[in-house]
Amino acid sequence: MKSIEAVFFDFDGVLIDSEPVHHAAWSEALAPLDIEVSIAEYEEQFIGIDDRHAIERLAASQNPPRTFEDVWAVFPHKQRVFLERILAEQLIAEETRKLLEQLKFEGYFLGVVSSSSSCEVWPALERNGLRHLFDLGVFAEDVSRKKPDPEPYQKALQIAGVTRALVLEDSRAGIASASAAGCEVIRVLDVNQVASQVRERLGLVEEGADFQT
Repeated sequence: MKSIEAVFFDFDGVLIDSEPVHHAAWSEALAPLDIEVSIAEYEEQFIGIDDRHAIERLAASQNPPRTFEDVWAVFPHKQRVFLERILAEQLIAEETRKLLEQLKFEGYFLGVVSSSSSCEVWPALERNGLRHLFDLGVFAEDVSRKKPDPEPYQKALQIAGVTRALVLEDSRAGIASASAAGCEVIRVLDVNQVASQVRERLGLVEEGADFQT
């Protein structure tokens, strides 16, 4: 029996290099409010944090402070821009696609656990032909306490019917969430290295042929 039966992936910065797209979408949505967020500020205040919390911090940091409601009102615009851009091209690395097919072929239970909304994740995976490979998804709307709280990964474990999983995360909040839920965590520094990191941990050999599921 495999010691690891399930593999859970964060979405942004793990399955897909989407953070630049998120930043561009937020920049466009916030422009009418004369709010600018540099890439450094975005990386500090948005990555690994749910959108509502990020907007609360952003609104409070303005001079003078803005209300949460004023800034949150542009969120639907941000989502539309993000989806338009993310669906315009394939952004998931070919090696990641092959890895997911291999894991499914090998019998691993696959999940995506993200602080983003499902409407920002499932369409991108569908666009890249990968939606069918995932057995579960846990998103911002599915939990009351988001990363770094363990609830997202606890819920994923419950759905999968396992007590432990291998998790791929890139943010401090995500790593803290998965670790607190009792999962083994691989920190992702480069989306192009995800496949090699997982194969090394699970002892999988890369094969030339695609895996059909």
